[in-house]
Amino acid sequence: MKWLEDRTGISALFDKMMDEPVKGGAKWSYVFGSALVFVFIMQVVSGVILATGYSASATDAWGSVYYIQHKTFSGWFVRGMHNIGSSAMIVLAVLHMGQTLIYGAYRRPRELNWITGVIMLFFVLGFGLTGYLLPWDQKGYWATQVATSIMGLSPGIGGFLKGLVQGGNDYGNLTLTRFYSFHVFFLPAGLIAFMAAHIYLFRRHGVTPHWKPGEQELKKKTQPFWPDQLFKDVVVAIAVFVSMIIVVWYRGGAELQSPADPSSNFLARPEWYFLFLFQLLKYFEGEMEVVGAIFLPSIFAALIIALPFIDKAKSRYPLKRLPVMGCFGAGLAGVIFLTVMSAISDSGDERILKQREESEKMALIAVELAEHGIPPQGGTSVFQNDPLYSGEQLLRQHCLGCHNFEGSGGNTAPDLTAYNTKPWLVGFFSDPNAPKYYGNTKIDVMPEYDLEEEELSDLVDFLLAQADKSKEIDPELKESGEMLLEENGCYNCHTYDGMGGETAPVLDNFASDEWLRGIIEDPGQKKYFGQLNAMPAFKDKLSKQEIDNIVFFLQNKRKKTN
Repeated sequence: MKWLEDRTGISALFDKMMDEPVKGGAKWSYVFGSALVFVFIMQVVSGVILATGYSASATDAWGSVYYIQHKTFSGWFVRGMHNIGSSAMIVLAVLHMGQTLIYGAYRRPRELNWITGVIMLFFVLGFGLTGYLLPWDQKGYWATQVATSIMGLSPGIGGFLKGLVQGGNDYGNLTLTRFYSFHVFFLPAGLIAFMAAHIYLFRRHGVTPHWKPGEQELKKKTQPFWPDQLFKDVVVAIAVFVSMIIVVWYRGGAELQSPADPSSNFLARPEWYFLFLFQLLKYFEGEMEVVGAIFLPSIFAALIIALPFIDKAKSRYPLKRLPVMGCFGAGLAGVIFLTVMSAISDSGDERILKQREESEKMALIAVELAEHGIPPQGGTSVFQNDPLYSGEQLLRQHCLGCHNFEGSGGNTAPDLTAYNTKPWLVGFFSDPNAPKYYGNTKIDVMPEYDLEEEELSDLVDFLLAQADKSKEIDPELKESGEMLLEENGCYNCHTYDGMGGETAPVLDNFASDEWLRGIIEDPGQKKYFGQLNAMPAFKDKLSKQEIDNIVFFLQNKRKKTN
């Protein structure tokens, strides 16, 4: 130690820091700045750890965050701490500013302390904004689009700023790399520089004591930083750390939504600390949007920075600075009010609630699919390679113009909800020309059958037994089914086992993958609906794989229902 001391003088520096006089003695009200520094250090440490597994690429970002979250040791915890740390910094910064305001610590000669502190708050907000996009999931992707759109409203330079941040006209790889570089290089460098200046100015002028005690009393109570004030700082830092751990543990880490999908219509919402601005924008529409997005926040920020020069009160006593304290209280109340209003508005919006439910569901599916590997094409490809998801999306995209499915879509073709399940077929045979079946098509010529319940059940079971070609049909069921086909005149129109008419769909392999695929590919074939068909052929509109995915999805639904 003596060797190190001789060369660095570190002990003297340490003693100087610990002996720093705290005017008026140690106070709990002085702890917020130290707590902020502590959380910032945690953010740096956790950020460096996360950076070892993160890939700032539009194709790899979501997958790398998934890997950190689910495949690395305690990755979920580190990411959760980093995520909650951003909120903790906002809360502590506001508390620190509040304490500074109440104590009048922004007044001469501490004007620069205040200004550097406000600039640091802007840096902290910048961390939140840039970090939000990095997972490249739905929430971050669309919320950041809103933020850059607001930036684009800046008079004169909006388009330039937006293009600079985005790296082009659209979101993509350059957007992500630029946000990443801001998040891990420019913003930390700026924050550290201003933090150094802020601490230097703080040490130069010392703490601003309570306004009541006189100089003699303050001098009498003055203590060194060590041990009392350091003890209080450490206690609060531990309390903040434990609180963050509890929140992270309760939430199971940080949220990771499904991969960003630029083709979706996601209703974006920012993080909680930007909700007040989001709500404010709702009151300024059209050409007035720039007022809520740029002018009012800029005026508010300028007034905060200029506060030391606006406040002309002769005393630090809060009651003698009522205009300043009142404006601060009103501003804080306004921010809280707008934030609450935004939350209330969303809680009553069925579109938002439905989207949240759907987002949670999609996030779980994405994680499950990612367990089998993430294709090189990127996060969203986990869905494209899943026939169940892809089949549903293709069905909704290409079929619901005419068909209905689970309450959505048209009504000019049979309802595909539980299509070809036993309940669906029982209902069909009871009333084949009902609107749910073929009543709204040209194929409304099939007669109703007044079968006994047991006979109807046997007929449906016989038909559905055709679906699985790998299983041999029970001889008794086959005999019963063929007899019912003959007794009820089904052979007049349908073909089965080489016998019967050709004016209705063939019943061999009924409801099988092959049968369903054939109808989707070309329903106008003679063995399906022939001249009565009005459904378009999809063999030239969709790939074989896409048709197979629709078949897989419908068959999966059928098997689950049966």
